[in-house]
Amino acid sequence: MLPKQPSGFSAAEMLVATMVGAVVMGAAALAYSTFVRAQQRFNDVATVRLPSNAKSNFYPGQSGTDISTYMAPNYGSLARAEALREKFITDTAQSVAVYCLYRGNNVFNTVRPASIASPPSGTRMDTPEAFRTYLATAVSGSGSIFTSYRNTGVTPNYSVFFLGFSQTASTIPVLAVYDVDFVDAKNPSATSTSLGTYACVRRYVNGGLTGYYDVIYRASGETESFVPPVVAFERRSLKAITEAPPPLTGSRWPLSSHSTSSSGRIPPWIPWPCPPT
Repeated sequence: MLPKQPSGFSAAEMLVATMVGAVVMGAAALAYSTFVRAQQRFNDVATVRLPSNAKSNFYPGQSGTDISTYMAPNYGSLARAEALREKFITDTAQSVAVYCLYRGNNVFNTVRPASIASPPSGTRMDTPEAFRTYLATAVSGSGSIFTSYRNTGVTPNYSVFFLGFSQTASTIPVLAVYDVDFVDAKNPSATSTSLGTYACVRRYVNGGLTGYYDVIYRASGETESFVPPVVAFERRSLKAITEAPPPLTGSRWPLSSHSTSSSGRIPPWIPWPCPPT
């Protein structure tokens, strides 16, 4: 009796194998396509010209007006934005008060102190406007930097002040200052041509830059104002008529509103030491 000869694949087996191969190759093609697109965006860097004095203000120690950074969208550079976002949340959790102050277009912040003088006993700073008014008296020159607003502003540029616990009655520590700016990005070879908007978020401690994130938004031909970036919500109690000044309890000053950015808040009181009356 002759041994049984080995047989080949059946038509059904070949069909199944072909279908499986097609699925695998299709998935690999999609993955490769995604990788190639992301790689192109990772390498999409442009050099733009910023307004005068912008670069030296944004990045202390830097000179000139040209800067190179990634064009949006750029997934690879989002790691810097995520790291700064986490730091923002941490600063918020460690602060006793967070104030968001608007600035005009191409008005750059120079107020980044380690501390500010405490206001007179009983001073209420329950709104961004109240803090802005006080800051104008505590820090020379700040009155010309920050603009008055209620609820929302009209420009995309603003600064966020994080105030911490104080060990003395004379000063208030400033844990950090965040500056957010949107400025016109010009073509260095043809300064009359706008390439888009240069956006950056920066964190300063005692005037020193400790972190930042920047990106360039291409000009799309549409009106892009990036407004409003911050909204301040006032509490209903502000509508009530104040019969008398709020009493001081130990070292706590009652507040009646809070100001928020995407992650900021002001607590219902600020435990800054102050002498009782």
